[in-house]
Order: sequence, then structure tokens, then C-alpha cells
Amino acid sequence: MEATNSFGIVTINSGRPKVFKLFCASMKRLRTQVGIDFPVVCVSGTEDRKTCDEYGIGHIVQANKPVSRKFDTATKYMQKLQVDYTITMGSDDIMSTSLLKSLISEMNKGISLIGIKELYFYGTEKQFKGKLLYLRLTSLAGVCRTIHRSILDKVDWMPWNADKGWGMDGLMMKRIRPHITTQSVVEGMVVDVKSDRNLNRFSYWNSKIKEPTPATVFYEILSEEELEILKTI
Repeated sequence: MEATNSFGIVTINSGRPKVFKLFCASMKRLRTQVGIDFPVVCVSGTEDRKTCDEYGIGHIVQANKPVSRKFDTATKYMQKLQVDYTITMGSDDIMSTSLLKSLISEMNKGISLIGIKELYFYGTEKQFKGKLLYLRLTSLAGVCRTIHRSILDKVDWMPWNADKGWGMDGLMMKRIRPHITTQSVVEGMVVDVKSDRNLNRFSYWNSKIKEPTPATVFYEILSEEELEILKTI
């Protein structure tokens, strides 16, 4: 797929080695299927260095708290690479190739902020293992927020710029909102793989969302490698 604007994906991690390996394998699939060797960077502890090296992902070692500063570090890394857009993801978020292609299409138009308004949650723990839930949002999701450098330049490539461990989505929007000139929402699948290390447990969403979605719609977006990793989680 042709991209007229360059982009990179930023994430942070702490623990969850199997889920993180799934994320890294998803980056391999995305690069292969869109035909673009886009940069990816993770800010986390030293324990992730080997996995990042295995999948060609940049790695920066930084203390886990405050979380917001880790995201800023990742985004500043992309500034050095002079990308046109950054895509923010959690290290437990798995994006479909079709969603990335939709984001690229909007990037090609020069939209300043691109995002999604739908999320899936996949359970990996006990009675929730293999269960998939769907949520439609009223506002832009934090995951897959795709920000043009025209906005990032205005905030010195630090979309958070605070010492926070929670409220990341609202913190970012408050900082970048004055600089948004155009905005679009795309359709597509991104799955938050919930482990026992998540702040918002799968059980929370299970109590809110009564109608599960067949998990096959998640499995179908994954490569064989990702499916094998998912079996170990």
C-alpha cells in the first residue's frame, strides 16, 4: 500500500511478556501486509529488549512511573525520525491490517487527527478466557490516535507533558485540542487483550457489555504466528 506520509507507532510496556510478544508479532504482520517497514518504538524495562530486537522494534529503557513520561519519550523518539504521523497504541492492543490501511488512507489526505470510536476486549483469564466484547464509543478512543506533526510541533512532541499514571486519553486531548484543524474517524478492529495485569480488568467490561461477540472475528485478523502466541497467554 502506498503512503504519501510517513508514520510510526509508539507504545509503552510493563510486564505481560506474552501479551507484549503478541503485540510485537502484530507489528510484523502489519508491516508485511501493508508493505511498509514503518518504525515502532517501545519504552519499558530492560526485560523487553530481547523481544524488541527480535521483531525490529526500537526500545528505550525508562522507569515505569510516571506512565505519561514514557509515552512522551516514545513520541520524542519519532520526532528524531522525522515522521509525519505518530500512532499511539497500548502494548496489549492488536490492530487489524484493514484498520491500519484505513488510517493510512486518511494520513494521505493530511488530516491532522485521525482515530476510531470502537473497541474490542479479549479475555485471557479463567472464566473469561476466549471471550470477546465489543464497545462503541461516543468520543475518540485513546488507542490508535493518529496525530500529524503539525499538532506535535505545537506541543514539542510531548502530547502528555505531565507526571500522570492515569487519565492518559483526556490528558492528551486537552493538550492537543487547540491545535487540531481537521479530524476524521475510521472504522476497523483493534482488540485490547486483557490479562490480570490490566488496570481495567476484563470483568469490568463483562459487567457492562451483556452481548459477547464471536471470538472468531478476532482470530481471523491474526497471522499464524500471532495465533500460536495467543494460545500461550
